[in-house]
Amino acid sequence: MLEAAAGKVKNMFFIRAVFWLSVVVAFIPVNPSDLNEDQRAVSALETVGLAQSVVEDVAAFCTRNQGTCETGGQLFSQMGIKAREGARIAYGWLDKRYGPDAQTNAQANAQAADQGNESTDPVETGAVRLD
Repeated sequence: MLEAAAGKVKNMFFIRAVFWLSVVVAFIPVNPSDLNEDQRAVSALETVGLAQSVVEDVAAFCTRNQGTCETGGQLFSQMGIKAREGARIAYGWLDKRYGPDAQTNAQANAQAADQGNESTDPVETGAVRLD
């Protein structure tokens, strides 16, 4: 699972790097003699104007797609609650696994195994027990 998360982080880094490199390349001036006959040089001022129109278009997205914007707003408003619930679940799992009671439970399981008793682990997975 950690490998998958690391892969996603690398992918996001790559996407961000490509985006920012594209922004930098957009502002590099070009020699008009290097262009094809059907192309024209785009100035830095035109690039800024294009960026402004893209921002305005994205800002007007909610007026065109009110339902989508409303759902997105609800999702973002719930992100804090979802993050808190995820942290609570992770904290409980870590506390159970590595907390102060974890050592006691591990010792109890080891003693039960030494005595030939069943494990005191309350989790039942439905797997077939092999002796």
